[in-house]
Amino acid sequence: MTGIHSDRTGANDAAASTTNNETTRRRVLRAGGIACAGGLVGSIGPTVDRVSAATQTDDGQREVTRLDYDDYERWDDVYWLSNGDSDNVSFVSDPTYTGDTALQIRIREGDHWGASTHYDLDDGLLELSGRVHFALDSDWAMDGRDVANCRLWNCAMGLGEGSAGGDVPDGTNGWSNRLYVTTEGASSDGPFHLLSNTYHIDKPQDHDYLVDGEEYAVRAPEIVPGQWYELEYYVRVNSVDDGEAISDGVVRYWLDGELVYDRGDFRFTKDLETNAIDTTGPAGHYGGRYVAPQPLSVYYDSHSIVQNGTFEGEPTEPADPKPPTEIDRPGGIELPDGVDLPDWLTALIG
Repeated sequence: MTGIHSDRTGANDAAASTTNNETTRRRVLRAGGIACAGGLVGSIGPTVDRVSAATQTDDGQREVTRLDYDDYERWDDVYWLSNGDSDNVSFVSDPTYTGDTALQIRIREGDHWGASTHYDLDDGLLELSGRVHFALDSDWAMDGRDVANCRLWNCAMGLGEGSAGGDVPDGTNGWSNRLYVTTEGASSDGPFHLLSNTYHIDKPQDHDYLVDGEEYAVRAPEIVPGQWYELEYYVRVNSVDDGEAISDGVVRYWLDGELVYDRGDFRFTKDLETNAIDTTGPAGHYGGRYVAPQPLSVYYDSHSIVQNGTFEGEPTEPADPKPPTEIDRPGGIELPDGVDLPDWLTALIG
């Protein structure tokens, strides 16, 4: 989906990460909660072992796990909750990007959370590719501060105290990369910019704003409330030599098929077996020392994952998109003189 943003808001199961006789590190962390600012918050809802995820093999022999929300009765059949309130997460029938069901995370006025959710990945995972469509609600605004940030997605997390909450990763205690929407270089009512926030050995809360002039920003995309975007993310952990972390960990983002962020000097871990990539998934967390100025909602659809590999081909439009009722259509498209839209497209966008 390149050029014009969409205006729609509207197999074998992978092996379980535990056995009867063995509890992995991520399960222990889940049972006790994940350390975060404000204390330790336990998980809510039933344990998720990736039931019903459709895993397909593409032409490049890569296994693509497609999380089609239409196939699930409850959101916590897909993801598990580490922080926030389960009442802030729900399946909705409108708006959707495609199909009948999207995921909504809401943040109440005066609150930080939202929710932080996770999809469990294979143990010892060193490389992850993901795709998801997301949209901010049409009246999304971030008033009250010169710069305000709101987390939208947990791209890759090595679970542990070093993955969040201001703690310091030491190469053994967790790490993370998360995507945010931000008012840096933008107005409080949008369009907004993006922020990559990484907890790694050399710097917890390492902020890379995707704005002009930033070292790792390939482009400075604008995020318009009420429009769907396709995020593709790629994370590869760093090499380890004789117990020492090498500065070659990689994070890349694409938005609607265009590379927007590219950094390859991270040191995430010193232990590739127990401090690798544990989870990925949607999140909503506003600020840190400041709270949401109004009720906010973000929507997600069409989440796909490739473990230890990358996707083939460019993002594609859905076969049967569902128009929105809650998300506004764009105001118009400026065309060169003498060029008119075809009748079918004029009718579609109103």
